[in-house]
Amino acid sequence: MVYELRQQLLKSIYLAIQNVTTYLVRFPIWFLTSLPRFLRPRRSWSFKKTFYLKYNRFYSEFGPIASRVGPLRAWPTYHSIPDIPGVKGIWLSPVPHLVVGDVKKWAEAAGVESVKIPGYWIDKAGHDTPIGEKPASGEKVVLYLHGGGLMSESAHPHSFMSIIPLSIMSQCASTKRALSVEYRLCEITPPANPFPTAIIDILAGYYYLIDIVGFAAEDIIIIGDSAGGHLALAFARYLVDNALELSSVMKIRPDPPSYSMILLSPWADLGTSHLTPGSPALTLSCDFLPDLRTGVLGALPDVYAADLGHDALESNPYLSPASLHLDAHSLFEGFPRTFIDAGNAERFVGMCRTLKDRMVADLGEDKVTYCEPSDALHDHLLNPFEEDQNLQTLREISAWLA
Repeated sequence: MVYELRQQLLKSIYLAIQNVTTYLVRFPIWFLTSLPRFLRPRRSWSFKKTFYLKYNRFYSEFGPIASRVGPLRAWPTYHSIPDIPGVKGIWLSPVPHLVVGDVKKWAEAAGVESVKIPGYWIDKAGHDTPIGEKPASGEKVVLYLHGGGLMSESAHPHSFMSIIPLSIMSQCASTKRALSVEYRLCEITPPANPFPTAIIDILAGYYYLIDIVGFAAEDIIIIGDSAGGHLALAFARYLVDNALELSSVMKIRPDPPSYSMILLSPWADLGTSHLTPGSPALTLSCDFLPDLRTGVLGALPDVYAADLGHDALESNPYLSPASLHLDAHSLFEGFPRTFIDAGNAERFVGMCRTLKDRMVADLGEDKVTYCEPSDALHDHLLNPFEEDQNLQTLREISAWLA
């Protein structure tokens, strides 16, 4: 306890010094270097976007401060549902009977068990649907998996991340609500909640929508952004690999998953195959994501892989489906129809292109749609200064959903 208090005090002092330095030194420099168009990383970028990028890169949960002192913010976690008026939180029951196959083996090796976790209903603008109401005829529902590098952010409706499901529901007339899953976050110090913890938690949300609320699998739209996109891919692989066994304990057919999947800037390669000289991951330093080889983003993959080991980051399709070290033959057979979006100014764009090519090869062009807005950053739907890029992506998603 004394050690924790001392660490918290040291963290507070460090943050205070950083804040003072930022206001006195960094802000003026960021301001001046964002004004002339020729000094901006891309000339098409506005002053606001350029300045926001510099600030966000420095103060993000992946930035230099968080790498030194740990998380900068505290989010709602899976331990409780905050008592906030208007928030529709529910407890998702443990689903140990749904944990099968290799994931069950890996979970036992990592000491991971299925536990109750929160889920949050998020209503589309203009709607107020009672918690757990049975689906109306023709209604579709969003299952949202938030981003945050597998180790930050929250599913809570007051989280910044709720922009994603709200934006996409606005483009789909047949949706009026989303279920956001508060999956357990991976922790670096001390190590906690490695793979496949979050996959087991997502299972609880999927089971709730199908067996409790009563949605058909084909009426579910799974959305994952950044690390949430990674989880959406791993979850789809789990359903494909275990379709027959799961159909005996869930109200689903013994077929590959029939839902729709939207991946926004998915972290599709936790390994190093896309971290090569000249690759977008290394050359597109204008993105707010830092160098993927250093800091928390450099340390997290090994912690997340846990007992599977470092080599699994290069060779296990659950961890790195876009890894260039994998045999790509028939890697995505049976996957659901998929929409992939990646900004062409983001570090993940190389792995997203690899992912798109592999999915098209296995599923056909009619089941995979790819969007790559020009000059857009990572997870750009969260960026208020990318209006044109966001509009392009949302229009393409609207057409795809229709």
